[in-house]
Amino acid sequence: MIIVLDKKITQVQFEQAREVYGDYIKTVIDIERGVLAVGGEYHIDCEEVLIQHGSKLENLFGGGYRVETNEIEYMAMSNYKPNLGKATYEIMDGEIRKKLKELTEKFLII
Repeated sequence: MIIVLDKKITQVQFEQAREVYGDYIKTVIDIERGVLAVGGEYHIDCEEVLIQHGSKLENLFGGGYRVETNEIEYMAMSNYKPNLGKATYEIMDGEIRKKLKELTEKFLII
């Protein structure tokens, strides 16, 4: 299940976001709209839902959250956007990393 967050996740939603991997939650942010999509098997699942809700692909960046360690990750195949100067799977742009961290802490970490 993919959940789009613009406010703190509920406990029920948190458990739904963990359904696929248990200890790991896929995350994708929209850096323009300030929303976070969580859950699903692949980052592209989150991206598709965000695009259906009005996001643009060039504003979407993926990562993850490790529940047991509270670790935020900045890697996703969908981060590779060479036409935008993003040539790695890891988010290297400091501002985008900061935004992913902020939204994950604000909306996802219980």
